[in-house]
Amino acid sequence: MTAKTIGIAGVTVPGAVDCLSKIHRLCADRFPAHHHPRFVLDQPDFGIVHQAQDDDRWDKVADSIVGSLQRLAGAGAELAVIPANTVHLVVDDIRARAPIPLISMLDVVADACAARGLKRVAILGTRWTMARRLYQAPLAARGIAEVIPDEAQQAIIQRAIFSELVPTGRASDETLAALLQVVQSMQAQGCDGVALACTELPLVLNDANCGMPAIDTTLTLAEAAMNAACA
Repeated sequence: MTAKTIGIAGVTVPGAVDCLSKIHRLCADRFPAHHHPRFVLDQPDFGIVHQAQDDDRWDKVADSIVGSLQRLAGAGAELAVIPANTVHLVVDDIRARAPIPLISMLDVVADACAARGLKRVAILGTRWTMARRLYQAPLAARGIAEVIPDEAQQAIIQRAIFSELVPTGRASDETLAALLQVVQSMQAQGCDGVALACTELPLVLNDANCGMPAIDTTLTLAEAAMNAACA
């Protein structure tokens, strides 16, 4: 029973905690009772990263994540994940400076969409993830079309994420209903699946309430981390 030490470079607290929880649950299928790989978490102050995003200072976002990866490596991590979709806008810069192997959420999520046979995927995430078409290239490389909500719907999702989900890990009934209306609109436009491309969205959205395949990007990343740790 051997496994590499997994490093988690946290961005938001709910996203990091959910990722760690999902990695832990996956351990039941690979390890004897109560055993699991060693985990290391680095969780900087999200307010600093969020302000850098608002200021369009993606160099500062990348610097923050690289700092986390350096601390994780110093604590013994042998591979790392970043349980946050938006910061993958600068994943190439981060990966070029990372001291340990980094699993890209973009690749594993696109692979998960392909594995489920999806052809037209709605992307729900922060306004940066949607407007800057974060998943367009990796999905296109697998023959999948990326579809993003309109600007009004993007504003609904942005408010839900930063007014409720990030601070509390929960969404009000009214907010959940608004999110589901967006999902239904995307399905009416011919989408056959939805990528929950913000690590807080799987806290409230899933296959059952979306009414179509919903790719949990946090779980997908957790599965990739476990596979890499056990390889």
